[in-house]
Amino acid sequence: MIIVPVRSVCLAGLLALTAACGAVHPGSPLQLDRRLERSGLPPIDVRFTIQPDHARARERYVVAAMAALTQSGEWLGASPLSSLTVLDPPLHGAIGTVADDVVVLDRTPAWSTATSMTPELAAARGVTRRCLAALVDTRALPPWFVDALVESAARRVVAGLFEQENPPGYAFYEERYFGRFVPRATRIHLRQESDGDPLPAYRAGRAADSTKREAKAVLTLGTLERWVGRPVFDQLIAEFVRARWPTPPTMADFVRVASDVSAQDLSWLFDEAFGSERVFDYGVERFTSEPDAGGGFTTTIVARRYGDARFPGTSAKPVGGFESGRGITVQVRFADGQRRRDVWDGRDPARTFRYRSAVRAAAAEVDPDRTLLLDVAQTNNSITLSPQSGTAASRWAARWLGWLSHALLTYAALV
Repeated sequence: MIIVPVRSVCLAGLLALTAACGAVHPGSPLQLDRRLERSGLPPIDVRFTIQPDHARARERYVVAAMAALTQSGEWLGASPLSSLTVLDPPLHGAIGTVADDVVVLDRTPAWSTATSMTPELAAARGVTRRCLAALVDTRALPPWFVDALVESAARRVVAGLFEQENPPGYAFYEERYFGRFVPRATRIHLRQESDGDPLPAYRAGRAADSTKREAKAVLTLGTLERWVGRPVFDQLIAEFVRARWPTPPTMADFVRVASDVSAQDLSWLFDEAFGSERVFDYGVERFTSEPDAGGGFTTTIVARRYGDARFPGTSAKPVGGFESGRGITVQVRFADGQRRRDVWDGRDPARTFRYRSAVRAAAAEVDPDRTLLLDVAQTNNSITLSPQSGTAASRWAARWLGWLSHALLTYAALV
């Protein structure tokens, strides 16, 4: 992990910086006009109204909004919209009544690190939501599910923009100090489908009910994408949006379309994720690799279902004593680098796997491909017989020292 340092600033400098960065920034909003032309699709005229405190980030809003429009057209089909107004709301005061073709974005801080992609996320979410509403009647769908569809699509847009200027697979987590005004960026390895607010709060059990349902739905859609593959996932979303529904579609309609397009009954996933409050949690309970009488090694792995939710991979019921489903993958890695994978339907509380090998096993892992993004405790998914405790301790010590230095610098600005 690389922590981007923040310079110490005195209180007077902080006040000057506040005025310069837009906490108090007089002036009229900026008006920008753009025209999106795409091959095979009708053009869309877009007007942007950007607040003066966000003037430096105006192109970031524009690029993200146009990218979201492009993705929506390529993925979901031609939009009936011929024009659109994207409104960056003011920091203070009410907006009032707006026309149907106006997209009001979430308010973003006056100052944020470029790598946090805060303006891009706000623009991508707002435009994606408007495009979705123009293509399909979402009134009969739960609001948290609509929010999850929007969030998933917006994250895909922003991930593509981020990776144009930064290493693939990395993002910068932004913390904010001094009343959430001063940002500090930490470079960490993040995944668009499983990390970032509100998903950590959901896994920790701290999310509010509405946020929890949205976060769980985002993780469910991510799990579905990994289970059926991105091409099939994109097709089923497109089929759901493009269908000519005689009445507003419901969750049952979405499940039916997803099952039809993927050619498999997916009720086993949606019933557990959307129809219950059960928790997904699989992990490795026990892992040993001992010498045996034949001169080799006997390895035992006990995979356990710690949560009450099940991920069998099929709706078919077990027959007699035979499992039905391949939802959970268990992988063992041996000292010579070879790997062995087996599957489990994840229904029983635990499942034991035994192997004989010429060399000792080194590590075991449940769900090595991270297909089940709904797993709330992924720290118990893997175990090793050669722990690198010294490296882990050094990293945590470095993180603590970095936090302490920033805390002291922040305090020094006030004395």
